[in-house]
Amino acid sequence: MKLSSCGFTGLLLALLLSACGDDPALPPAQSLVAQESAITQLPGALPGPHQVASATSLVLPADGPLRQLQFNLYYPARGGNFPLLLFSHGNWSDKDSYDRIIRHWVSHGYTVIAANHLDCCGAVRGIFNSLRYGQLGLIEARVAELNRLLTQLAAIERIHPAFAGKADASRLAVTGHSFGAFSAQQFGGATVLDPDSGKYLSHHDPQVDAIVALSPPGPMFDTITAQSWLALATPTLVATGTWDIQPRFWPDWRMHLMSYESALAQDKYALVTQGADHYLGNLICRTGREAPPQNDALRMMQIATTAFLDAYLKNDEAAREFIASDQLSLLTAGFSALSAR
Repeated sequence: MKLSSCGFTGLLLALLLSACGDDPALPPAQSLVAQESAITQLPGALPGPHQVASATSLVLPADGPLRQLQFNLYYPARGGNFPLLLFSHGNWSDKDSYDRIIRHWVSHGYTVIAANHLDCCGAVRGIFNSLRYGQLGLIEARVAELNRLLTQLAAIERIHPAFAGKADASRLAVTGHSFGAFSAQQFGGATVLDPDSGKYLSHHDPQVDAIVALSPPGPMFDTITAQSWLALATPTLVATGTWDIQPRFWPDWRMHLMSYESALAQDKYALVTQGADHYLGNLICRTGREAPPQNDALRMMQIATTAFLDAYLKNDEAAREFIASDQLSLLTAGFSALSAR
């Protein structure tokens, strides 16, 4: 197989977003020092009141040029008409590697659909499809797959009847991690450069109310550039940490904040947690990684993302006031801090 320039950059993208390689020298990071009784008073600090139901490895069948799409459903066991979240996994990861954050959202009254993308499920498949489809091809396929989940809700309910009536697609967020964080941001107005035409491609969807971007990338090769977030308008929360470093590609964790800093101002938030890395140790994305779990960092992510979703999908004024304040930083003595612009 001849390796095209897009195929080559696709392979590099896979290497970037898997963040494989030697562990970097990490800067000092403070630990969380706070009273548990104080932490539990924060919105989203504890699991919510809803029992979580799930159905895994469901399949939307192939349809003409559309491939078979495997997905998971998560939803409150009782009640209905809950806001809908689409979740996009990181490169080489899969729909099953984010339960710790997804189930927390669902316990607070959300429904989630998470699918496997073309680049999922390990290095072999990820590299093969990088070479086959190219970097831009993978990016465009992810958007198409997320759109398919949204437009096929009726079919999804037929596949799993218990999901019928659970999701309210009029209250919608797209969420994701790493490569999936950029996929989510595309629905909010982030653009990708087509190197052949020199034009930026937009998939902005005005029906999306909010974006949650966990460790989104900075500029990458010839498709995601410093201009990619200039039109990002939808309310967005970006999350990263001071150990979110990979020497070859993101030597400074602040690169993950570029989308927050360059997006259109208003309704943009950034969560930064001391000592949080790209995988929260081994809690998301690479759950088989031999690294200590970063449970405190996960909790900060659960708190901030749940409050953000409550603010923009449930119109919760207390949650909105919290994410716009310095309460998290004060309570944790700077271990985790929210910024707004």
